[in-house]
Amino acid sequence: MSVEESVRVELPGSRYRVLRGRSSGTTPVIVYLHGLGCAGSRDWPPVAHSAALEGRASLWVDLLGFGESDRPRDFSYELAEQARLLVGLLGPDAGRVALVGHSMGGTLALLVAEELVRAGRPPSALLVAEPNLRPEDATGSAVAAATPVDDFVANWPRWVASMDSPAYRETVRLADPVAFHRSATSLVRVGQGLIPRLAALPVPVKGYILGERSDATTHETARQVAAAGLPVITVPASGHGFSEDNPEGFGRAISELLARG
Repeated sequence: MSVEESVRVELPGSRYRVLRGRSSGTTPVIVYLHGLGCAGSRDWPPVAHSAALEGRASLWVDLLGFGESDRPRDFSYELAEQARLLVGLLGPDAGRVALVGHSMGGTLALLVAEELVRAGRPPSALLVAEPNLRPEDATGSAVAAATPVDDFVANWPRWVASMDSPAYRETVRLADPVAFHRSATSLVRVGQGLIPRLAALPVPVKGYILGERSDATTHETARQVAAAGLPVITVPASGHGFSEDNPEGFGRAISELLARG
């Protein structure tokens, strides 16, 4: 059974409230991190409760600025700050965790893994689903980041309405536009040159998850990840929106990669 709760997390000088969902089961605890404009409470339960992942402990959050979590205007929304906040949320006694991140959440998961490695408690796995690893991976985030923030906020309703996916449109509607813009700007800046860092990170199990229907640029990123020596698994009948397109197939891909450990 899943439990959702509002919990406080702290950074120096600040306290914020985030929505956290969790379910009990076998470890490692799979920690799910969502993409730009998404919400963990919307995206991850269908995956965490898929047949292939049944019985595994899980945890997901709505990142600050997204979903049902706080939307502080004094927060930078830099991915490095989100990573430190998440490490604080996991706590020093979190036990074994496997990080699974989608899109921006995959880039963020890499930063969280690096923080945990530096703290001497590396995750047991780091699985990323089409994150920004190269400049070419930036699509909607690059458009948002290139728009002056005041213009972006003024045109936020039009931006939300322009989303093709009805499910994504609804989660974007929950996001704070300033949080979205700052996150996109950080993602474009951070999400490049990361394939060597991903390959070199001393985590026992690593892998990349690709959507069969995703564009040629994303397939090229997957090819470069494979060339760096990391396993790549393709989810059939799915594009970038794994949780919407094929959550069961996404769950199978996660389970298969975790089994390799």
